[in-house]
Amino acid sequence: MSEKKKENAKKMIEFVREAWNVTPSLILMTDDYVYALWPVDEQRETWKEASFTFSDGELEARELPAKRALMLLIEEIAIALPSFQNITIASDKEKLEEIIKKLEESG
Repeated sequence: MSEKKKENAKKMIEFVREAWNVTPSLILMTDDYVYALWPVDEQRETWKEASFTFSDGELEARELPAKRALMLLIEEIAIALPSFQNITIASDKEKLEEIIKKLEESG
């Protein structure tokens, strides 16, 4: 396991915990990746999108204007997610811990 993959998994855990503490937010996991989207300011004008890919440990994170974040959320739900059978959404603490555990194991 590469150091970079470990580092990226740790950073994604930080992002997931940050997103969990903000409402509204979306945290989900498929067999291939973990995805999170959440507002970073009180006005909800700027959002952060982060994703971690299990296979290569690639981490992508960026801040976006709210309108663009909403468009990406719609794209994720309409295009990406239907191709996966196993999807875990952090709708409660148990699911959140399941996602974090998978990230810890992958790093």
